[in-house]
Amino acid sequence: EQTLFGVALAGTTGNKCSGDEYIMSRIDFRALKSTAHLPYDILVSGGRVYALAVKFRIAINFPDLSMMGSNSFMSIMCAPDSIEKALKAVARGSTAATSTQQD
Repeated sequence: EQTLFGVALAGTTGNKCSGDEYIMSRIDFRALKSTAHLPYDILVSGGRVYALAVKFRIAINFPDLSMMGSNSFMSIMCAPDSIEKALKAVARGSTAATSTQQD
């Protein structure tokens, strides 16, 4: 049995890097928006939890981002680790996850 969850991230106090709004405001700057990038997916299969690596997922969904400058990977350098921590908290059912998860 498999279940796919979509996780929207609001960011936490003192760590806006894991918030969807923060990240998208820096990398989704084209006229045609990439809203389909959200939410982040977590797949639960046979008691195991899977998620695509955040760095890989961002690179696939935004292939035209430059490495440096405004609207670049460098502008969200703090995001992948913050998002990964938030997704792990959600997967564990941690109470800390409630501050990073939107309904």
